[in-house]
Amino acid sequence: MTKEQVLKIFNIEDLIELPDAVMRVLFSPEKDSTFKELIKVNKGDMSHDWFQDIYECELAERKQKKQDFTPNSISVICSQLTAHNGTIHEPTAGNGSMIIADWSERLKKKLPWGVFPSKNMVDCWELSNRSLPILLLNLSIRGIMGYVHHGDVLENNCKQLYILLNKTDDCLSFSEIIKANNSDKIVEEL
Repeated sequence: MTKEQVLKIFNIEDLIELPDAVMRVLFSPEKDSTFKELIKVNKGDMSHDWFQDIYECELAERKQKKQDFTPNSISVICSQLTAHNGTIHEPTAGNGSMIIADWSERLKKKLPWGVFPSKNMVDCWELSNRSLPILLLNLSIRGIMGYVHHGDVLENNCKQLYILLNKTDDCLSFSEIIKANNSDKIVEEL
């Protein structure tokens, strides 16, 4: 996906606007149509983070927050070394490239209708305000279910908890994103 395609899809003039634009789309009625457009532009290839190159070049906060990105090939190797069942825990999710690689590998092991999001949930954390919207989009567009904690995993400080819910439990469907109320109480209960 090119920078120009991203600017057009999200109707923005500069990539610095992308996180806010993505967040607006995620909680709007146009979410499904934007998701379908993204899938079309990426020729249906859901195996990697479409935003990684653009994000790395334009939005990463490498100096300030020491953000770095796992190459897709490393993510795939890590996934291949693990059992492909149960919950995925990712304490520093970024845009979700490790989760996407693992999800894609799980789907390769079984036919898509043999993978149920409710049996392959994610529980991840992300601190960056810039990465969080891309992470939510990447998980939701793939029908992944689970919890996304916006906060600092080391301090167990969650600013906001998001719940990804795939009501059809079908990996070919999109997940709904729910902002949980009183995130501190929920984190304590988890």
